Amino acid sequence: MKTAGLPLFPVASDQVAITGLGAVCSLGNSLPEIVSSFLAGKSGAAEITGFDASGFGCLAAPVKNLAPFKTDISSQLALTMGKHLALLMSSVGEALRSASIGQGMFAPGDCAFFAGMGMVDYHVEDLLPAVVKSLHPDAGIDYDSFFLRGSQEIYPLWPLGMLNNVAFCQASIHFGLAGENAVFCPHADSGVRAVYEAACALREGRAKMALAGGIGEEITPLGLARAKLKNLLVPPPGNVAPPPFLGEAGAMLVLEPLSTAVERGAHIYARISGFGFSCERSEDGRFASTQAISSAMRAALSDAGISPEDIDLVMLATSHENELEAVLNLFDTGALPPVIVAASAAVGETLAAGPALSCALALSMPDRARLPEIFLAPSRKGASRDFTIGRLLLNGISCEGGCGAMIFEGANGP
Repeated sequence: MKTAGLPLFPVASDQVAITGLGAVCSLGNSLPEIVSSFLAGKSGAAEITGFDASGFGCLAAPVKNLAPFKTDISSQLALTMGKHLALLMSSVGEALRSASIGQGMFAPGDCAFFAGMGMVDYHVEDLLPAVVKSLHPDAGIDYDSFFLRGSQEIYPLWPLGMLNNVAFCQASIHFGLAGENAVFCPHADSGVRAVYEAACALREGRAKMALAGGIGEEITPLGLARAKLKNLLVPPPGNVAPPPFLGEAGAMLVLEPLSTAVERGAHIYARISGFGFSCERSEDGRFASTQAISSAMRAALSDAGISPEDIDLVMLATSHENELEAVLNLFDTGALPPVIVAASAAVGETLAAGPALSCALALSMPDRARLPEIFLAPSRKGASRDFTIGRLLLNGISCEGGCGAMIFEGANGP
């Protein structure tokens, strides 16, 4: 097993602050909508209606009624990129507005951008014109006709639209983000990695402002099949929680050095204090091992210089029993346990968007909010439901074994 508690602050001594939050998911197209729905105990899970999903036997949490946005790219290319581009544009735009950052406030080269992004699947309608033009009256598709004539009906940039960093590049151009950048994929650990890289860029003086977060995957037949093969939709043992489901989402955080954020009068949502990473698959090869998840959390605690007793809130990455077991073992200290929240019960398995979405959700809730019991971890039902943000730990976990954890402190300290 590879385990590492990576140093957050390798050069400078200034802290990194979160000054902006933006998110969109099945609970709403803005953070206020999402928080309101979450505190009301609502779930975004619904029957799949966009295509015949009867063979999958599961629910899903799609994003609906996304607000339109203006870009200089062709409508056909935007359509090819599907919801990826819309989710990214919406969450980045809200995060920048939340941070009161307007055009020209930072030079483009000083603005870093890091994102975890899921897979982009093709749509059958993208290929239908080519198929129709290649049909033979008696023999189905005539492949000679397809390659000679029918294929010319396919939009020339169609293959590029399925590269997740194409949407990333379009958003970078639209918002003037020309500094350091990278795309990580495709699971929730990539969302933690994006925030880590952004924090390092700020601490080392390679950027003055950074956006970091993640975009999940659009709910498609290919996406559901992939999730089934990866065992992402396997119900927990003993039916102690609802079966997991996929959820569409995008979430972004604005990060700045604490000193410059204070100097410009920015609202400080939280400070970043620790990261940890590890990687190991479970013995059955179906998920990250309990030990790997625990190692990532312990590394983050060590990086932050705190102990499990100092954590007030844990946001789970998934509904998988390995993560819950690791969290319960880590915080079985005899002290007052933290509140443990499974946001996936409301928004689904949002993959790369999960860490930033959990962070934005937690930091946007009012102090001492009453959390709906249905979103608490099974072992915490009936326990204290009060939410308070002193120190927050949240995970990002890949079914392939990669684990990331990060710790945030309230703006004024715990």
